[in-house]
Amino acid sequence: MSHALLSLACHAYGLAAVFYLVYLVRQWRLLTVAARALVASGLVLHGVALGMDLTQQGGVPQGLGQGLSAVALLLLAIFVGLDLRYRTPVLGAFLTPLALTVLVPGVLISGGASPLSAAVLRPLLPVHITIALLGIAAFAVASGIAVMYLLMERQMKGKKFGLLFARLPSLDFMDDLNRRLVVAGFILLSITLVTGSFLSNHADGVFWQWRPTEVATLIAWLVFGAVLGARMLSGWQGRRVAWVTMAGFGLLLVSLVTSYPQMRMVP
Repeated sequence: MSHALLSLACHAYGLAAVFYLVYLVRQWRLLTVAARALVASGLVLHGVALGMDLTQQGGVPQGLGQGLSAVALLLLAIFVGLDLRYRTPVLGAFLTPLALTVLVPGVLISGGASPLSAAVLRPLLPVHITIALLGIAAFAVASGIAVMYLLMERQMKGKKFGLLFARLPSLDFMDDLNRRLVVAGFILLSITLVTGSFLSNHADGVFWQWRPTEVATLIAWLVFGAVLGARMLSGWQGRRVAWVTMAGFGLLLVSLVTSYPQMRMVP
């Protein structure tokens, strides 16, 4: 049942992505109304499907498929919030395809992870995982904004004021939005590291085990911390920040994948 709901949500997101992409060419208001309705419907179906699975697992995603599914859900929830706040539906042309790129493997992958031991399955664990996935989703949105920034900057530098130049928000707006998202993601990532270390120490008495997921998360934290420091102290902005944002998000994806080493494909 949950897999069927998730598949329906995926189809709703896919159709919404088509409408948003068409909106880049023809800015018809009806396209945005339909796309927003589809995303909202998909979020409801998606949330119910994920909630059904997590209810049976103590609120903890226990597989790569569920982890990717949760990131996609949170990514689109952030997009809806940004769209309501700034009224920039053009973001959907970049963020809904990105969400689908994350979600589709989650639809194809199921189960396969070993049940968590009682020593690990603590009340703090669902909070830790939720914060971690929300941080990854925030950085995913920031990366989508970074791609938009780079495309716009390329058109402006080449003095080729084409379709994207007429549709995308200003460079200043996208740079500021990237900054806000990275700040939020960095705070969430910091909390993730602290709670993760506490859970690890509580479970087996070892504060830090140098697992691939821990190393990748720490490096990403250092990268984003350096970006924020460079913004404040050296006035970093624009292209360099966009590229580093995408690199940091890539590290977080490595961390997510290595958190769920066992997986199997749905037949």
